[in-house]
Amino acid sequence: MDARTQTSFIAALLCFALAASVLLRTQRQRDRWLFGILATNTGLWYVSTFMLGVVGRVPFWERFNLICGVLLPLSAVRFFGVMVPWETGRTRFLRRASVVAAVVLLGAMLTPFYDHAVVGGGLLLYVTVFLSLALGYLYKLGFETESRVEGARLRYIALVGGFGGLFTLIEYLPYVGLDIPPVGTILILVFLYALSRSITHYRLIDLYELAGRLGVLTALAFVLAFILWLMRLVSGEQLFLHVVVSAFVVLILFDPVRTKVQEWISQVFFHERFELERTILALRRSVAHILEIDELGEVLVAGLDASPRFTQGALYLLGPDARVFILKNHFGPKPAERVEMAPARPLIDRLSRTGTAVLENAERELEERRLLGDDREAETAHDIAVTMRALQASVCLGLRGESGHLYGFLAVRDDRLRDAFSREEVQLLAGLATQVAVTVENSQLYQQMKEKDRLAALGEMAAGLAHEIRNPLGSIKASAQYLSETSEQPEGRGEFLDIIVDEVDRLNRVVSSFLDYARPPHTDPEPIYVNSAVQLTLQFLRPECDSAEVDLHITMDPDLPKVRIDIEHLRQVLINLVQNAVQAMASGGDIYVETRTQDRFRIGGGARRWVQISVRDTGPGMAPNLLANLFVPFVTTKQQGTGLGLSISQRIVSEAGGRIEVRSRQGFGTTFVVLLPAEPDSALDGFEAEQDPGQSSEPDGTGARLEPAEP
Repeated sequence: MDARTQTSFIAALLCFALAASVLLRTQRQRDRWLFGILATNTGLWYVSTFMLGVVGRVPFWERFNLICGVLLPLSAVRFFGVMVPWETGRTRFLRRASVVAAVVLLGAMLTPFYDHAVVGGGLLLYVTVFLSLALGYLYKLGFETESRVEGARLRYIALVGGFGGLFTLIEYLPYVGLDIPPVGTILILVFLYALSRSITHYRLIDLYELAGRLGVLTALAFVLAFILWLMRLVSGEQLFLHVVVSAFVVLILFDPVRTKVQEWISQVFFHERFELERTILALRRSVAHILEIDELGEVLVAGLDASPRFTQGALYLLGPDARVFILKNHFGPKPAERVEMAPARPLIDRLSRTGTAVLENAERELEERRLLGDDREAETAHDIAVTMRALQASVCLGLRGESGHLYGFLAVRDDRLRDAFSREEVQLLAGLATQVAVTVENSQLYQQMKEKDRLAALGEMAAGLAHEIRNPLGSIKASAQYLSETSEQPEGRGEFLDIIVDEVDRLNRVVSSFLDYARPPHTDPEPIYVNSAVQLTLQFLRPECDSAEVDLHITMDPDLPKVRIDIEHLRQVLINLVQNAVQAMASGGDIYVETRTQDRFRIGGGARRWVQISVRDTGPGMAPNLLANLFVPFVTTKQQGTGLGLSISQRIVSEAGGRIEVRSRQGFGTTFVVLLPAEPDSALDGFEAEQDPGQSSEPDGTGARLEPAEP
């Protein structure tokens, strides 16, 4: 059996496999059927070539081989015609002319002169002319289509088809008496494989995946060939055991070789796709740890905006009334603020059902449904396309929960290309949308837990308030009853009146503190210098610290940025923290106050700056059960305290966009840390510039010692 016969048998099997892989898909559209016919026709041509090599020049197989040779270009022209986005007069003429020429040649095959050189020459001319016209026209249309990607896809198919057609002509040369080795078979098979990918992946035949698979297959083929050659070199003969061992080696190496080859190809030839994968992976990791919706929107939009693959994007979340989607965050040109549920129903249903909607797919589906006469599905595709154009989105990704509930959607676009995202890239984005949906669900659960905690704290606060009010009311009632029941002026009348006044003052303090907590005064804060507020507050607290035998140590960073907070509110927070520290150290001790900056990096580059104020004491520390309820109103260990100081401080810092953290161990003291967001692009603190020119940063009349805090 010669090389052509063996190659024809293998090629026939591969052609049938390619036809089956496309026809067995669920979406049996016209281009898939035509490709199946083309691949099957090519396989039958190779089968007849194989049979001619096995049984010799039998008239039946010779005629069958020629008939397949005539039908092969005809099926190729029909297939290339369906790849054109629209039908023109040229495509109709080319299709009809190829049918007429094929009928003439098929008629010649049925005559006794089927093996004449004239018939063979006519067949070769027929193949050359019609394949060249079809591929040339396809290449020309690649420059006329509106979509750059679609145009590149058509030109790519035409170029690959040109190489495949060239080697197909070489395979036809034996018909005119030129018997050459079957050098064109491999490229014809590669061409068919590329065409099969082009109709299942609507983006430049998805070169990323195609190159990756071909690279992996090539690497593994060389590994297999090397192992077989090495074993035969050692043993001197080819055994079945060698093939089994080689197959096991290939199976073991498949996953690591595939990973390395695809990674290398993606980095070298598909840099943008590789960077997109890295961006999506980083975003998925970032949003997985977020519990606040506001932070989720900022991180998501910042990460997508940092990628060169997106020119605009928007995050929409379902409104409270569940009838409208509201714009949460966006980058690029501002889209619509609201998306009403009723007019966008087809898009919402598509996102709820499949999770993704692609504008180009909707437009393509619209044309296909119109051709099939399916008006209802065509109208749905039209409505989806209209809504997505209004949103300025090329891809919409639904944020679907585990229950199928749609919490919102993410709309992205790259306006540099009409169809900028491949099917695999859309799936990458769909994975990100799934992670965002999980984060939204977790955020809602977190808000529900916070609401439960708030209600629980409200109950505890009400109980504490009732307890705080009951005691002075009892004293007032008893004193008033005693005075009212005595007709004459009782002895010690002034003492009872003093009790009433003191208890009324106590009630006033409790109620005032409660009102401060429940309704903190709203002001219009301005950027302030933290160091100035800290120095002024500690100067006020210095005498109290000295009388309690507490040493105050201060370390201030002179380069602090400004923060936006009411200065009197900040001083109130510092007074609460320092006084708590003083009262915790009944036998005296040390308090360390420090100011400095803290930078935290964010996704997409850059860092957010914070100003940190820490107050550390050397007191006895706090028990874990007290730490858990430290900021709950009316929880206190003091005899005369209301338990609202830390709650009010936390409320003040939260309104400024910051937070209070606490660290404490029994026997090792307590540290309170106040974190406030720095003003963007604010100048340095200028603390030294605000001091009196005659003063320095050394200890002055305030008595504050500016020295490093102990570790």
